[in-house]
Amino acid sequence: MNSPNDNDLLKWHRYFAVEANNSAWQRTLDSADERNVLDILTRAYVATYHWSQCGTELNVFRANVLLAHAHAYCGHGATAMEYVARYRAYMQNNPVEGWERPFASMIQAQAAFVVGDFQLHAELYAEAAGLIDGITDPGDREVIEMTWANIPRP
Repeated sequence: MNSPNDNDLLKWHRYFAVEANNSAWQRTLDSADERNVLDILTRAYVATYHWSQCGTELNVFRANVLLAHAHAYCGHGATAMEYVARYRAYMQNNPVEGWERPFASMIQAQAAFVVGDFQLHAELYAEAAGLIDGITDPGDREVIEMTWANIPRP
């Protein structure tokens, strides 16, 4: 994304939100020996802050999914589950389509695994697998499958 070339603060918030968001997700694809907890969490929180300044409710929902994923990836299961609760509440009141519901389910499965709730993990993993099968857009499916490959199997 090209940086804004003016003084419009909202454009700058959006720029930093997108950059931090995308780089945080990318870092969650790192192998365990490359994992940098502080870097991943910093990027996720920076993205969340900037989305809170310029984004829609949907952007904030996605930021909560990112925070849940980042915390679960970094081994912070209880914190991940707190963010899971936030975005699950959002999904109860706001329909989401396409890649968002399966992504949310697989991140919740990841968080359940990290907290040691293996029954919930297995249930959510199966739910996510079924939802992923329904993704028809090749670009969405590619992004989902990159993260799905790093979600622990039951």
